Amino acid sequence: MKKAVMLLAVAFAAAFAQAAFAPNPKGAAKALKATKGKPFKSGMVFVDGKYMPPPYTVERYGLVLRINQQQVTGPVIPWEEFAKTQEGVKVTKTQVGGDASQAASEELDPEPEEDLMSDDDDPLSDLFDDEPVTKKSKKKSSYKAKPKKPTVVTTYTFEGEFVPNDTTKALVNKINQTRAEVETVLRQGGFVCFGSYPRVTGDAGTARIVLDKLPGLMQTAPNAKALAQGIRASGISFFSDELCRDLYRNRVDYRALLERQKAAKEEEQMNALINGRGY
Repeated sequence: MKKAVMLLAVAFAAAFAQAAFAPNPKGAAKALKATKGKPFKSGMVFVDGKYMPPPYTVERYGLVLRINQQQVTGPVIPWEEFAKTQEGVKVTKTQVGGDASQAASEELDPEPEEDLMSDDDDPLSDLFDDEPVTKKSKKKSSYKAKPKKPTVVTTYTFEGEFVPNDTTKALVNKINQTRAEVETVLRQGGFVCFGSYPRVTGDAGTARIVLDKLPGLMQTAPNAKALAQGIRASGISFFSDELCRDLYRNRVDYRALLERQKAAKEEEQMNALINGRGY
């Protein structure tokens, strides 16, 4: 019973612990529409360490990539690159930080006030002391906080409808090329991991190693560090610590991966039988 409750809690937490991909601008979604591929069943997809089962449909929607209508990247090319090409574009530059931040810092740390008279400055003390008193020199602090340089944020806006041109078409083609690259990797039996870290991809041979080793490691690893060590000991050396932590957070997916592993072995056996090689 306790194990079932733990697995349920892990699954619940994983569902709400997804990386926040930068949003797809509304203007881009409206102006650039989508490029949608055809569904296929090969390959493996992980989004924030969560396994997404096939079939897969990879599409460019505005500036982002989506798989099975789930956003898996932020804008591949910033929307401002498209806005720059429009007639009547307005350029606004805004300073963030700088002098205002420095003034606030100085007000929080004022210079100490100098005493007008202390015991050392008392002339009567000098008359009755047995030993001469060495007066302490008072020096004002020479420390001055370095002024912070303001950050200039540039925004581009335009009025009216978006008008495609040769430059915007070339930019869309670049995003479509990224979409095609992801789809090609998956169609050839590879895998792709999306998250708040650089995209991780592997070919069909590496995908077989991942599918063979990962489910068991996810099932038995006591923590994310142990999972990372096990993954790297299995020859998968390019999985980052962040990706391993995501996989550990979604470790209940080992069940779906075991099912995928079983189906892959059955498919291999069937193909061998068809080709006359036996088992």
